[in-house]
Amino acid sequence: MIFVFGTICLDRLRRVPRLPALGGYTEIEDEAVLLGGEAANTANALVKWGRAVVLAGNGLGLGPDADLLTELLDDKGLHNSLLPIHHDRSEEAIDPTPVCDIYVTPDGERTMFGRGFADMRPEFDLSELPFKRGDWFTAEPNMEKPSRQVAQAAIDAGMNCYLMDFIRENEPIAPGSFWQSSTDWAGYRNNTQKNVQWVKAWIAKYRCFTILSDGPNGFVAGSPDMPARSYPPYPTQNVVDTTGAGDMFRAGMLFGLDQGWPTTKCLQFASAAGCLKCRALGATTDVPTVDEVLAYVLEHDQVSRQYL
Repeated sequence: MIFVFGTICLDRLRRVPRLPALGGYTEIEDEAVLLGGEAANTANALVKWGRAVVLAGNGLGLGPDADLLTELLDDKGLHNSLLPIHHDRSEEAIDPTPVCDIYVTPDGERTMFGRGFADMRPEFDLSELPFKRGDWFTAEPNMEKPSRQVAQAAIDAGMNCYLMDFIRENEPIAPGSFWQSSTDWAGYRNNTQKNVQWVKAWIAKYRCFTILSDGPNGFVAGSPDMPARSYPPYPTQNVVDTTGAGDMFRAGMLFGLDQGWPTTKCLQFASAAGCLKCRALGATTDVPTVDEVLAYVLEHDQVSRQYL
């Protein structure tokens, strides 16, 4: 079982030819309302790949947006994996459904505006969460204090932990765990040499397996037992939307780790899966099959060899 804790939201994606200048105008080419949120994105891929998942996150709210979010969870086969949420407050006090407005330009880059994220909170207590020694746990810190409390509880329970974007000082990162982030939050954009040094320092501090991605420049990874170095990205012929690529990478790593794959094979699978995700609009619309990802790794043998 893989326990995924974090954000569940609606993504309203709009493709635009360009972002307008301040005070300007641009025409929306098309739009879609999709399931989103880092936890939902990761859980969606893992379920598609046949892994057993428990998903726990923020309250879904009430009203039309919440109803639509529930329908999307059902459509993706995730509602049965979602830990039941108990509303123990008055209807007026329930937090709104988190919604992320995402504007995607032709280069696949996205600009995001959120509503309802600052007040997100889980509506269950720690005693209800499925902490099981030896199982995998993963989280991101959008629910700042609850996410860190749950992460620490997972560590205390003896779970294998994979944390994403926990970048503050004194994070609950256990030695031997896995950690992932991107140069959106840590390190240096477009500077692999500095990122290698940054990853070395993070490893020295937390003694964890560390992955720092830098978009089209690939990523840097290392651990106390594996020297930090850069890894090239798999090629992407047609980048439509990079939304959720990091979540897909995380899902790919967890898919391999949960089956006991060697770390290099996990990195190959995760990187290729994140690359293939970029071919479609939205984070949950087009999850590549396991066979597709493995075939992509074989097809690009010259890149794959550089992971060994």
